[in-house]
Amino acid sequence: MNLPLLILFLALIAFPAIAEDWTTTDGTKYQNVRVIRVEDDAVTIIYKDGGALVFLYKLPPALQQKFDYDPVKAKIAAEKRSKEDADNAAELQKEIEQAEIVKHNQQIQNANQLNGTATTTK
Repeated sequence: MNLPLLILFLALIAFPAIAEDWTTTDGTKYQNVRVIRVEDDAVTIIYKDGGALVFLYKLPPALQQKFDYDPVKAKIAAEKRSKEDADNAAELQKEIEQAEIVKHNQQIQNANQLNGTATTTK
């Protein structure tokens, strides 16, 4: 690698991308936005107040163009995201129910042990 390319590479690493301020079409404001991930239907950002998933359809046209927004691809990606979210919610609900069963069984076992101990110590 030649020296000018190395210097350019190191400069790009040393200086993070310039942060932007965004206002979505529904009026939500994000300050000091740094894009973390771009998907067909949304961008994941870090901004002044935390992090967010911002849907591309909510961005002004200039930002939509910047992220190659395609409504057809976005719809497909949103449907996929929705299905994955529903699947994850169902799986979480199963895990919660299993944990409640284990907890209930443990309470019964503890009560039986206390009852057994109480009767044997009398």
